[in-house]
Amino acid sequence: MARQPHYAVMKDGTKLYYETCGTGPTLVFLHGNGSNGRFFSQQIPFFEKSYRLLVLDSRGHGFSGNNAKTLSFRLMAEDLYTVLQQEKVTACDIIGFSDGANLAMKFATMHPELVHKLVLNAGNTNVSGEKLISRLVTRFWYGWTWLLSFFVPGYKAKLKVIGLMLKDIGVSKEELQQIKSPSLVIVGSHDLIKVRHSQWIAKNIPRSIFRQVPGQGHLLAHRAPEIFNQEVAAFLEEDAFDQKKTD
Repeated sequence: MARQPHYAVMKDGTKLYYETCGTGPTLVFLHGNGSNGRFFSQQIPFFEKSYRLLVLDSRGHGFSGNNAKTLSFRLMAEDLYTVLQQEKVTACDIIGFSDGANLAMKFATMHPELVHKLVLNAGNTNVSGEKLISRLVTRFWYGWTWLLSFFVPGYKAKLKVIGLMLKDIGVSKEELQQIKSPSLVIVGSHDLIKVRHSQWIAKNIPRSIFRQVPGQGHLLAHRAPEIFNQEVAAFLEEDAFDQKKTD
């Protein structure tokens, strides 16, 4: 099914790009840092059979612009709200990967009335939730980009994006505990996010399920799409949610 391109204009004039396809309940895809909606290329053909998909390029990523001086998950959550309003969406499921999962958590605390179910793949509420090697690589990446920005103007925009990974996302334990949407926290056993941090997120979201896929890393949706898609589909299609489950 052909994907339809769209733009939405934010309050500061920033144009956000997104695509839609499929029919049914709305399912939103939110990609990770430095990526774009094409990250979900192995999920879109699977889920468009049952859902109307909204695949966003977040502010400063892909085909989306950014007129803001700094990026924050609060700002990006308001961007998503504007897109949903433009599409007249009153409730949606959200699949977020990495920073996309962080954005999904922030959005759920700000606009809970719009969120039906959450799928959080490899998100982290604070920087310490990442493994040390991941934090060191991010800092090196930021420093190198900062140096290049003196010679290549385009790298200044990249600094804003990378900077999202150097600070906590702005969602507290208490705010996690206020999320009412049934949530699936799914990670690979070798993810860049500490397993205990992912378990902590699942523990604090009241109606959550934790799933760990053995032998997989941060790119679970890419490296094991059949497993990821089936786990997510089973969760989204499940009507009953009788008790909190953890593995």
